[in-house]
Amino acid sequence: MTVVAFGLRHAVRPVPVPVDWSGIHFDPDRQISMITENGVEMPALKHSTGQTSTNTAGQDNKGGADKDADRTED
Repeated sequence: MTVVAFGLRHAVRPVPVPVDWSGIHFDPDRQISMITENGVEMPALKHSTGQTSTNTAGQDNKGGADKDADRTED
């Protein structure tokens, strides 16, 4: 029996997929990549998922819950 690492047991060879790069451009004002498809322009990737809220209270916190809010970034 051949020993195979667990992560390689279900690995498959990648299949190249053709990509039309002509519809992708960088918007210097918004500082993001944009895709134009069928005349519609949209962000290539979502830059932020919005505001997060984290309860930073721990077991040693005697002053009550402490909330923290941030914005996620890529």
